[in-house]
Amino acid sequence: MKKIFFVLGAFVFVFQSLGQGTLKITSGANITTSGGAYLILDNMHIINDGSLQQTAGNGSIKMVGGQSVNLSSSSPITLNQLLLAKSGSSALDLQSNVAVLSQVNFSGGLLNLNNNVLNLGSTGVFTGESETSRAITTGSGYIQVSGILNNPSSVNLGNLGAMITSTANFGNTIIRRGHAVQTGIVGSNNSISRFFDIIPMNNQNLKAVLRFFYFDAELNSIPEATLHQYKSNNNVNWDFVGADIRNTTTNYVEKKSINKFDRWTLATATSPVLTCPTNITTSPNLNGCKASVAFAAIATGVPLPTLTYRIGNSVITSPHIFSKGTTTVTVTSSNGVLPDATCSFTVTVICGSPNSPITQAVVAPGKSEIDQLTPNILDVIAYPNPTTNNFSITVEAAAKEKITMQVIDMYGRIIETRNVSANSIVRFGDRYRAGTYFVRIIQGKEHKEIKLVKLSN
Repeated sequence: MKKIFFVLGAFVFVFQSLGQGTLKITSGANITTSGGAYLILDNMHIINDGSLQQTAGNGSIKMVGGQSVNLSSSSPITLNQLLLAKSGSSALDLQSNVAVLSQVNFSGGLLNLNNNVLNLGSTGVFTGESETSRAITTGSGYIQVSGILNNPSSVNLGNLGAMITSTANFGNTIIRRGHAVQTGIVGSNNSISRFFDIIPMNNQNLKAVLRFFYFDAELNSIPEATLHQYKSNNNVNWDFVGADIRNTTTNYVEKKSINKFDRWTLATATSPVLTCPTNITTSPNLNGCKASVAFAAIATGVPLPTLTYRIGNSVITSPHIFSKGTTTVTVTSSNGVLPDATCSFTVTVICGSPNSPITQAVVAPGKSEIDQLTPNILDVIAYPNPTTNNFSITVEAAAKEKITMQVIDMYGRIIETRNVSANSIVRFGDRYRAGTYFVRIIQGKEHKEIKLVKLSN
């Protein structure tokens, strides 16, 4: 025989446990409510092996007390209103998926999604969420809401915190909010403890504005002033989106001109910091009193900045052939976070007397043409170059000052720094990936740079 419990009208039913009790709905039993009925559970778990179904506008379940409790079910649960009014940091831990038709109201305590889905459908909303009473999880759980977004103006579906404006018609749009930290964001300290999956039926040429809200408690130790939007279409590789407006009082980061939505989160980004090479003076190593010179500025920032070298308005790359005299090279480093960084250095090619012939340099094994013709105050020989294994360099120098070796990749990043001894052999690079590198030897005001090439095995 089925056991059927009816909570009718505007009655309030309070289930209280001095310790930690359980409201268990056994198989075949039903709980339904009507009107303004309240089912109040004070420090009590819910185990549903029967049927716990409410209809829109009929009844509420209110969770109170200072102890964390679980809600688990072997069958679907549908609630009209879930009122979270627990005290302190106690939580309602979802152990099953739950659908809420009208609202989830937060006035105290936490709602831990764990690995479950809280589905608001197209009618449910979050109300009263705050720093101390909010939805959380470190698992894969999320809140889902859906709605028609045609020409939306500051629409925040379900009041989940993704406010969208656009002149386009999205059609039916699903928004999912999760709280697991997103990893693999290059250069960043991962993400804050919030992300949105935004899934419109029409997902192209949206020209949308997204105002991404968050709580301070979700910052994951990331400084608010560095927050920018990032996106991913596979939840693995992340693209920098940026920030047009940031408000650390009302806690949002806004970006305009978004044409397509995927998974969205907030993570740190910083403007570039740039260090130019020291001014270079060299002798010619090519006919016509010219010199081929390699150079590498060093840029840091998140995301990794790109470097652009210019002589006047002309873009150049390293190595570059410089003519007699002094040439100024301007370097710009940019990564989408303003301001860009700029610096400059000079390359001076000193030729012999007007009557002195310029001959093609004869280069010793392991030396560049620049090395061969530079006075032997500080000299570097690299061999083998190119190589599939490791490089060896010999540093010829007077042992008067400390000598530093820096290895720089093609993006301007210093990947290795060592102190080396004069007239010594240094071996390195066996674990480097295939690519182009620059080794810079610095002794006082003197420095030498050599281009190295690591080949694939």
